[in-house]
Amino acid sequence: MERIDDLQFEGLKLVQDSEGYCFTSDSVLLANYVKCPKSAKVVEFCAGSGVISVLLTKKQHPKIIHAFEILKEPYELFLKSVKLNGLEDIIKVHNLPLENWSEVLPSGFADVVVVNPPYLEKKDDESLTQKRVAVSELLTNLESVVKSASEVLKFGGKLFMVHRTDRLVDVLVTLRKYKLEPKRLSIVYPKENAEPVVFLVEAVSGGKKGVRVSPSTQLTGNAL
Repeated sequence: MERIDDLQFEGLKLVQDSEGYCFTSDSVLLANYVKCPKSAKVVEFCAGSGVISVLLTKKQHPKIIHAFEILKEPYELFLKSVKLNGLEDIIKVHNLPLENWSEVLPSGFADVVVVNPPYLEKKDDESLTQKRVAVSELLTNLESVVKSASEVLKFGGKLFMVHRTDRLVDVLVTLRKYKLEPKRLSIVYPKENAEPVVFLVEAVSGGKKGVRVSPSTQLTGNAL
């Protein structure tokens, strides 16, 4: 069943399916973490129903956003949200695997890539449902995400990603493999005195070595 959620920021709204996979606070944290100039060309991978791209239009005011979502159902909801918010001139949504970005964009196109990828490594017995695709590496994986980001980014462009802390080493090693140097890292705690669950990272294409660990973030009830 479709519903319209008020994002409580600049009048933005998002169309979601109550029975499908709905966005979580991780996506909102990532949207808040992204920094880019108003002239920026942004690419979003693993876009889902589009909450990150929709929020970025008002939080960072980029020139254009190209968003990629492989599943038809969230893609169609994303299109409805774009129209509902009058963002047709800013957000272009593509129902394609992220690995097929070169069908619509040239290499080195993006100033910024943003991605909230599936966190969990694939298991042999997993079913191909919308919810499982959103959280598990059934149709893409970390290496494919990072490789695609490295190719679509211009030299000096930035990748912003959220991921699980238990895969922190996997993420950092893969970023460096594809010459995306981690420059800023922030650990997110669900509540005081709790184990961290996710982290945010900013990496620069062709950047020099050296990462700055930002003050840790505690997740609050209103992440917007």
